[in-house]
Amino acid sequence: MVNFFVEGGFGMWPILVFGMITAGAALQFARRPELGKLGFIAAMGLTTLVATVHATWIALGAVFSYLSDPAKVPDGELSRVLVVGLMESTRPGSLGGLLLALACLLSAVGILRAGRAPSGGGGALRGEARDAHA
Repeated sequence: MVNFFVEGGFGMWPILVFGMITAGAALQFARRPELGKLGFIAAMGLTTLVATVHATWIALGAVFSYLSDPAKVPDGELSRVLVVGLMESTRPGSLGGLLLALACLLSAVGILRAGRAPSGGGGALRGEARDAHA
């Protein structure tokens, strides 16, 4: 697991931090569904997605920069180094995708629970939204 994280490069840290904040907020929403939490979950999910894409592009750039120097990579090793570099470049997407999928699942549980909660108006989310406009 440590190798997986190291292979992904520095960009793995923001993905981990933002993804854990997103998943933690989604867990709170799953436990106590309140409409106001969805905006924060969505914004942090988008932040995690942007950090994931950014880290992936940085990793790809590092691979191509390394490959462009003939002193670092002889022609006979070019394809192997490319494949290994591309493999390492998938690490940010794997971590970000995992954390975003977890956050989406937990949010879905919260939405399901909100729809089943007795609020006299067809679910906690709709009840809160009606009260907010009153």
